[in-house]
Parts: sequence; C-alpha cells; structure tokens
Amino acid sequence: MAKRKSSAPKYTPERASAILAEAELFGDGQTCEKWRITRQTLHNYRVRLTQDDELLQLFTLKKRILVADWQSDATKCLKIGLSRLTQLIPQATSEDADTIHAIVGAVKIVGELKITSEALLEDGVVSDREGSAT
Repeated sequence: MAKRKSSAPKYTPERASAILAEAELFGDGQTCEKWRITRQTLHNYRVRLTQDDELLQLFTLKKRILVADWQSDATKCLKIGLSRLTQLIPQATSEDADTIHAIVGAVKIVGELKITSEALLEDGVVSDREGSAT
C-alpha cells in the first residue's frame, strides 16, 4: 500500500504572503518546490490576494523586505568586487587577467541589475498587487 502524502499546512495569511512575495522575485517553480505547494495553490493565493486586504498588506511588506535584502546584498557584492579590483589591479600580472575579467563581469551584471531595480521602483513599474502599478 502506498504511503499517503502528508497534508499541506493550514492556510495562514503570513505563510501565503511569504510564498507570494518569493514567487514574484524568484519565480513560481522554485517557490512551489521550496514551499512544497502546487502551482494551483499558488494561483489560488494570487486570486485571494486581489480580495483580501490583510493578505495584500502582508504581501506588500514581505516583498519590500525581500527587495531591500536583495538590494543590500547587491550593494555588498559591488563593494567587495570593487575592493578586490582595487587590490588586484595595481600589481596585476598576465596570470590575473582571467580573475580580473571575471570580477569586472560580475560587478557589471550586479550593477546593471541594481540600476534597473532602482529605476523600476522610482518609475512605479514594480507593483504591490499583481497586475497593477503603484
């Protein structure tokens, strides 16, 4: 006889808001896998988000926290990368070329992502509610 799957945790606005915020930033597949929910459950949470003010408030807060964490991590990454370049470049040899190239590439990508994120936030493109701009 097959072992029965354990039931999903009971719905709470706190849990649903965390799941929704993570799905917006990290994608549906990764979030569903992490939280062990189906895509249908995620869809149901999104529908509920349009109808439940408490869920919307919690979602907005959790999304802002995740974005702030991401922006803080990006800033740290840029500082570390630039610091490493500052140390490496003055005494660089031809053997350091690949390392310098890799660090410059990472700094460029993170910097562009940070600029884009900030521009989207300033222009009101990033939404607090699925499908509507702030």
